[in-house]
Amino acid sequence: MKKIVSVMLAGVLLCGALNAQSIKVTNTFGGNSDNISGSDLFVFENQKDEEGSYENEFGNKTRVSDRLQLDASVSKFDSRIRIEFGATKLNGKDSTVRFRGYGRFKPVDQFQLIAGNDFFTKVPVDAGYLVASDDYPKYARILQNGFGAISGWTFGEEKNINLIIASGLKGADDTFLDMDLLGFDAGLNFGIKNVFSAGASFQNMTGDNFSVAAFAGLNSVENLILNAGYIYNATDTDFITKPAKNALSVTVGYNFKKIGLFASADVISALGNEYIDDGETKDYKDGNDDLIPFLSKMNVSYKISDSVTVGTKAKIAAMLGERDSTQTEIYPNVTYTLPKKLGSITSGVRLSFDADKLAKFAIPLSWKCTFIDLKK
Repeated sequence: MKKIVSVMLAGVLLCGALNAQSIKVTNTFGGNSDNISGSDLFVFENQKDEEGSYENEFGNKTRVSDRLQLDASVSKFDSRIRIEFGATKLNGKDSTVRFRGYGRFKPVDQFQLIAGNDFFTKVPVDAGYLVASDDYPKYARILQNGFGAISGWTFGEEKNINLIIASGLKGADDTFLDMDLLGFDAGLNFGIKNVFSAGASFQNMTGDNFSVAAFAGLNSVENLILNAGYIYNATDTDFITKPAKNALSVTVGYNFKKIGLFASADVISALGNEYIDDGETKDYKDGNDDLIPFLSKMNVSYKISDSVTVGTKAKIAAMLGERDSTQTEIYPNVTYTLPKKLGSITSGVRLSFDADKLAKFAIPLSWKCTFIDLKK
């Protein structure tokens, strides 16, 4: 049933694309866990013995993937189709091919209908944006997939006040709509341009996995991004070490335009040792000690020229209170913009440490290029 619905969705989106006023086709090839599926191109993992100790012998894995994306729009409709191909399973799924997409109908300026198996970041809480991660966690996305309705309004003499209210039904991840795993989501986003923004998301409102997140962001300082939020039942482990019943997120970024430097940091920490499992509150313990999930990301980039940007990303994940639980990742990288609109190539070396031991190192490499960018 899921495959049939996905094929139907692809047909609807392709029909919309054939009549589009704006079409953009981009492709990303290689292996970089930051932007293609879940693995770097070359990965060298430190082997462990039977007791779990590192042997300092690094086995090599090579993985190549490709992501093709089509964005199309007309006056009252826009859509996205994204197809990923991998030599291994993609994002923990059983298939080496992954299809995602949505279609959004806009009958009037104040109302939209959206359907698909992934809405990406099209319906976010603006202040939930994490600068160093350059992404919105799932709990900062009002709608994620399924069916949704969005109402948007602009106020003020200068039309600088915006309000968006949205709600919808979603299925499990990567499904169009799984009738056995329906979730009801809703939320709102409010902002005053160049002053502040605020919003909240309410997810799985009728089930045991209910979560709520509220955010506020400061937009009044030029070149500064500052957002903070509270999350009840934080389960997106791409942005927190382990699920947490109560968590706090803070993110900041500043663009030093005159010197071409951008610096940012995210901190997402639980506010205790509790987490929710099937509606029940449990806790993380190491003997008598409480364990608290904690994650921080940093990202610094420097633009050397119009074609070369260098940077360093770092991540620290830990269960505070547990010895030797800290995992660290450091990723110095360089992005080179190719001539004649051939896109850009990003590469570097990713080093991952488990406590004080080198667990693996990897060489990411990705080439992103725009094949078509037309407007009628």
